[in-house]
Amino acid sequence: MILTLALLIACKDASTPSESGQDSGGPIDTDVPLPETCPVTFTATAQSAAAGMAVAGAFNAWSTEATPMTEGPDGVWSVTVNLAPGSYPYKLVEKTGADGRNEEWSCDPAASLTQCDAGYDWNTSCGLGEGSCNSMVTVGNCDRPTLSLTSLNIDRDAGSVSLTPSFSPARSGAALRSIRVELDGVDQAPLTSTDTLSLTGLAEGRHTLRLTAVDEDGVGSEELYVPFWTDDRQWATGLMYFVFVDRFQDGDPSLNLSEGTNYTSTDYLGGDWQGVIDRLDYLDALGVTALWLTAPQNNPKGAWGDKCGANFSGYHGYWPASATGLEEHFGDEALLRSLIDEAHGRGMRVLVDWVANHVHEEHAYAANTDWFNSELICQGDVWNTAPEVCWFDSFLPDIRYYDEDPLVQMVDDAVAFAKDYEIDGYRVDAVKHMPHSVYFNLQSKVLAEIEHRAAGGDEEFYTVGETFSGERGLIGSYVNEQELDAQFDFSLYWAILSAFARGESTLPQLDAERQASASAYSGFLMSTFLGNHDVDRFITHAAGQVGSLYGDGICGSDGRLRSPASPPGWGEPYERLMLAWTYLLTNEGLPLIYYGDEIGLEGYGDPDNRHMMRFDGALSADERRVLDHVTALGQARRAHPALAIGARTGWWSEDDVLGWARVFEGDEVLVVVNRSGSERTLTNGLSFAGLTPGATFEDVLTGGTVTASGDSISVTVPARGSVVLVKR
Repeated sequence: MILTLALLIACKDASTPSESGQDSGGPIDTDVPLPETCPVTFTATAQSAAAGMAVAGAFNAWSTEATPMTEGPDGVWSVTVNLAPGSYPYKLVEKTGADGRNEEWSCDPAASLTQCDAGYDWNTSCGLGEGSCNSMVTVGNCDRPTLSLTSLNIDRDAGSVSLTPSFSPARSGAALRSIRVELDGVDQAPLTSTDTLSLTGLAEGRHTLRLTAVDEDGVGSEELYVPFWTDDRQWATGLMYFVFVDRFQDGDPSLNLSEGTNYTSTDYLGGDWQGVIDRLDYLDALGVTALWLTAPQNNPKGAWGDKCGANFSGYHGYWPASATGLEEHFGDEALLRSLIDEAHGRGMRVLVDWVANHVHEEHAYAANTDWFNSELICQGDVWNTAPEVCWFDSFLPDIRYYDEDPLVQMVDDAVAFAKDYEIDGYRVDAVKHMPHSVYFNLQSKVLAEIEHRAAGGDEEFYTVGETFSGERGLIGSYVNEQELDAQFDFSLYWAILSAFARGESTLPQLDAERQASASAYSGFLMSTFLGNHDVDRFITHAAGQVGSLYGDGICGSDGRLRSPASPPGWGEPYERLMLAWTYLLTNEGLPLIYYGDEIGLEGYGDPDNRHMMRFDGALSADERRVLDHVTALGQARRAHPALAIGARTGWWSEDDVLGWARVFEGDEVLVVVNRSGSERTLTNGLSFAGLTPGATFEDVLTGGTVTASGDSISVTVPARGSVVLVKR
């Protein structure tokens, strides 16, 4: 038999926020002191012919005798224990053999949380005797009632949502008085029962329901958070843009304060959230459907570290000095909320960086010295031999996620921030440097508290991780139903860079890498890209200014920071960039535009790959040409789902010429890229690739048309150019 376990706890959340409100029955008390203990009931069905079962965990010193379970008439074993609010790793123990002296341990396959010890084996199957991490239970405040959902249905075509709440009384047994309902920040008429709530006539866009149950004693539950969109936009057909906030647009010069670094390029340069708001129309015109913002949490003041003779400020956002405080260089809480609201108003999903591997030494959490690994700087082989315990720098204590307290706190912080600011996903930094338990617990809480999958919710909170590696096995090991939704596809990035920027591989070799990624990550929406804030800029590679595919480092021959890269002085590098954009934006995945790559912004590695963004009026003719190209492709991807999710058939294949067709529900596209220095005219069939014989196709890049002659079509492709033909 397969073991199943249900864990029943009177209340799930250990937090006790101080808030008060009103409903039709009077004040609501949510500031309820934590009780000394709460009853926790474990139930399980044995996997073997067990003579007995027990629960062993941190609450009983891992004793196999202290907490025995009793078998009921239905074959289910159970035990109830009283536990103080907190988090407890545990496992199940089955006692086998004729005398019951054999003990077989297992994790709990139904547990929503896990905790891994150092040296763990990542295995969530929970078979008897298999190595695995521990299951974990979090005990909250059982003196408060709880509110959950039994059903959730979002009808996007009709602009409606219906949900059925479920009320569980506190330990006192007080009955339900009412359920306070807030829609998009506006109080609605409270409910007086758990009957189904239906809302209709909702405008297209993002909406948020927040519900709080109040019992007859006036005690309120934790808030139930239900976000949803009523548009038909999908992550899979989208286009993501990484707004590196400090380097994007200076919208409020009053925030421009120097932190005194010894290089201008390592200090704050003035970008802020107001600047992003000012450029949302620009991003919308690009076809952007999702914004990734640098981490909004506060970073330390002053200059830190020493690389190539340079010290650095926290302009990048990767030195968190607070869990909830915001970066003053970027603006205040009202401005961040306004940015998110403005983006949502344009149908854009918003992600922010989740920086959870470490904190800055000035962070309040740094006072909990037992929360951190012993100092071991990530350098040389240590990056790979001890990734989960090494420190990125001496002032960045590395969180010891093998202990339950920091594990629970960091994940709870992430979920609370997502709810508070109504974001739609996280870009997860430094994935391989944290244990799998971090992503398992994050996903579990997202599924339960944001997506409400068990109740029928289908809104996706997108988590995309960064593992700086070309090993698909390593990258993919974190991408599954229990952990991250996706990662960035570095393998494909280097293949695109090699083929288009550097000319070191053929186009069929590139496409073989694309197919390898499609196979390795089948069923998961990976993010594809031409650059990011950690690598040399594509255009600088294409101009022949970078010696290695993997970059030349940030130090010059004198040991100091390299002199800034210059824009290429001729057109071919920009043509190579446009070819790469055609390839990226007409294939599967969620493509990423790293700010500036849509114009061919130059740069060596960090920090030179973080120049201030340039817009119209400051663009060269070549940069304008690239921007127009990317804009046309971005808008086409928004309008033609075949470009992203259509069935794909190879149409042409040579070392320097590659063509493919994509078809989805009547939407037909033919794409050809020509890397060679000569114009090419190609003639081939249509029906074998799923395209319609005799159809007329329009090139989204030029507006020109091509009409097939029966089942044959001739396509002329410029030297170092591309065509993207969509059926009229």
